[in-house]
Amino acid sequence: MVLAGCSAGPDHPALRDAALGELIPAYRYVYRGDSKEGYQISPDGKRLAWQGPWWGRRMLFVRDLASGATHRWRAGGAVRWAADSRHLLYVSDTRGNENQHVFAIDTATPGAPAFDLTPGLEARVAIQHIPEQDSPIVLITHNGRDRRLADMYRVNLATRETVLAARNPGDGVAPLTRSDGSLSGWQRSRSAQRSADEMRRAQRERAPEIKARAEGSVRILGPAGERDIVWAISNRGRDRMALVALHTGLGWERPVFEDPVADVAAVSISQLTRAPLIAQAQPGLPRVEILDNALKEDLRPLLTPLGGRPFRLDWISSDRRERRLLLGIGTDTSYETWFIDRDRGSIESLGSEVPETLKQSLVPMRAITVPSRDGLSLRGFLTLPRGAAPKRLPTVVLAHGGPWASTPWADPLRSDDALRAQFLANRGYAVLQVDFRGSTGYGRAFFNAGMGEFGRAMQNDLDDALAWAVREGISDPERAAIMGISYGGYAALMGLTATPRTWACGVAINPPTDLASLIESFPPHWTVDLSTWHDFVGNPANADDRAAMTRQSPLTHAQRLERPVLIITGGRDVRVRPDQSERMVAALRAAGKPVRHRVIAEMGHSPGYWAHHLTVLRETEAHLRACLGGRANRIEAFELLAGAWTRASGWWRDARGGS
Repeated sequence: MVLAGCSAGPDHPALRDAALGELIPAYRYVYRGDSKEGYQISPDGKRLAWQGPWWGRRMLFVRDLASGATHRWRAGGAVRWAADSRHLLYVSDTRGNENQHVFAIDTATPGAPAFDLTPGLEARVAIQHIPEQDSPIVLITHNGRDRRLADMYRVNLATRETVLAARNPGDGVAPLTRSDGSLSGWQRSRSAQRSADEMRRAQRERAPEIKARAEGSVRILGPAGERDIVWAISNRGRDRMALVALHTGLGWERPVFEDPVADVAAVSISQLTRAPLIAQAQPGLPRVEILDNALKEDLRPLLTPLGGRPFRLDWISSDRRERRLLLGIGTDTSYETWFIDRDRGSIESLGSEVPETLKQSLVPMRAITVPSRDGLSLRGFLTLPRGAAPKRLPTVVLAHGGPWASTPWADPLRSDDALRAQFLANRGYAVLQVDFRGSTGYGRAFFNAGMGEFGRAMQNDLDDALAWAVREGISDPERAAIMGISYGGYAALMGLTATPRTWACGVAINPPTDLASLIESFPPHWTVDLSTWHDFVGNPANADDRAAMTRQSPLTHAQRLERPVLIITGGRDVRVRPDQSERMVAALRAAGKPVRHRVIAEMGHSPGYWAHHLTVLRETEAHLRACLGGRANRIEAFELLAGAWTRASGWWRDARGGS
């Protein structure tokens, strides 16, 4: 293809005569150099920040809304305003190993570079809290003192002084802070709440008791303006997460918004009135509820033209008075940012973040419900190639990672799963994404149904999704692939070894292959709370659990694989370490099985850097064309230049110690 300089058309019978539309180059799905995004308004409402292109480089722009004066800086991540409306903050991981730094930009000094608030630190860092009052203080967490535990630190942006604000008590997962930044307590590890006697028992014995306990969880959102009342998302005493008013003294909860199918996934709370503004759930297509009547009226001119079509509504940022707002309206094919000035009564579009060159090729994600063999309703999405009749199409079952996650209904800029689905649909494949049991977002019972079911019922759900598509006449039973990243990669390998005749091929990106050694090699900061892993999979220190993990590991069954598999490994992955892939590849090759192994040396667990993502898409495209018969694009000159630039910049980052 490189020598010929031409694209490869489809071989599959259902695609040969189809009007599939333009074949979009892979880099257009991942390269963001020509789009504007990441808008943020300062707390005083006087300045607007965003990221966009400038002479082939990605830059941060800040505009004074009164004068129109605009300045630019280099920034290595999504930015947030500090409470002083002067500094912008971002977290950057330059080496892919999940050791971050917090940087600050002083917008009062144009041209000054960002300064590192955590210099010399090799740790996992996060911005914990930005106090609401006008202040140069920001709270961050990092595990620099103890690799297992994150402490909280107070940083003064004016003096750059850092002091310890709260030491982790030893079982803290995250600090809980009030609106002024003071500490109200620590979220405790569930592992620490399990008794030693309970943890000595095998997972299969403990699971029924854990389910019977119906352990609820509560996430505090903030004070409600009444004494002892806070807003929270909770599933205590109910199956699904709901927005509730919670009395901290008496413990009662009053539901404010809930959905009969899905958990409440997102809530926006007013910092001014302390009342909830927007609540959302995703029972298939998203459900958005505007809870504030004044806001609903102000947004009527913006939302009425949608005509009842599904959308998601993001409260991006606002000034302190909540008179100047930035809101995002997204669908599965678009995302537009709006600037609302409530004093002037104006609504202004800041532009669509999905480039027009990509937007025209995107296709809708159709919400589906699939029955499992034991009666569970599995929700998900079907994305079909444009211009092809939905009859006996080559199909990719795309399993999400986690596995404690769900498939988002979103455009490709906001979801890597959506990005991969749209890319594959453009190549001619029907893409089936299903939220198997154990996924989050559908209540406690559906989540708990995944306990002990790695490689078993969770895997059956993916098989059942394909069987449904075959029964519906959508999918060609002889040309189906299974693909995913992280847990999705595990599911791909389990599918290829557990039901090898079901799948024509597979793609596994950073896949766990040996569950026991996976858990034993987790990063230190994960080990403070492994309760979910121990509840669902088991404790490798327990002999019975370890034996079960071995049975449920793809490495054990390598000799059963029959169809070609592509395994892609990030050389800097600290979650699923490269040896998980390496051992699987060695076992497959020793057994004479068809495997291709691609190592991306600088990639971590996820292909967040666009050039790494491009490599993943390109490898996937070539592999699936060979086994499913879709189409593939020629190598673009841009990609060759990007590859050279990536290698050079990677060498330069390493030479400078990752800065």
